[in-house]
Amino acid sequence: MDYSKILLVSALIIGSLTLSCQKDEPEFETKTFEATFFTDLVSLTPDSITCEAPMNFRNIQEGSGTEATVGNFTTTMSFCINPATLEYGNTEASLVAENGDELFLEAGGQVVPSTEPGYDLEFEDPFTIIGGTGRFEGASGSGVTESYVNLTTNRTDHVWKGTITLKNR
Repeated sequence: MDYSKILLVSALIIGSLTLSCQKDEPEFETKTFEATFFTDLVSLTPDSITCEAPMNFRNIQEGSGTEATVGNFTTTMSFCINPATLEYGNTEASLVAENGDELFLEAGGQVVPSTEPGYDLEFEDPFTIIGGTGRFEGASGSGVTESYVNLTTNRTDHVWKGTITLKNR
C-alpha cells in the first residue's frame, strides 16, 4: 500500500473515532421550571411615560426565592396596572442568580379577590421566559403564575410553574 493510501485510511479511522466520541446531546434541553419566591411592594406610582391608560400606574416589586435551574435568586418586577380593574401587563421581570446571570420573564393578566386564607388578592396568569444573560442566554419557556397578595404587609407570595428551555453548554 502506498503512503497516500495509508494517510487516507488513517484519516478516515481518526475521523470516525472523533465522530463516535462526540456527545449525542441535543442542542437545547427543556426542563421543569418551578420558582418559589416572594416580592415586596417598592412603589406604586402614576406613570404616563411607560404605562398607557387605562393601565397608568407603575408597580415595582423586589424579592427573592429559589428555582432548581436558577438556584437562589433575587428578583425585580415592574408592571403597569389599572387601579380600577386590577388588570396588569407590560411586565419587566428578571430573576438574578447568585453568580449574576439573569433570566428575563414577562407576564400579564388580572388580579382578583382571593379566597386563600391570609391573602386579599391573587392572580393565576400566563408567563413567558424571554431570554437572559450568561447561562440563560437564549432561554425560552412558559407557564402559569400562582400568586397571593397580602395588602397589610404589601407582600406577594409566588409559585410560578412551567417549563424552561436552555441551550446545552
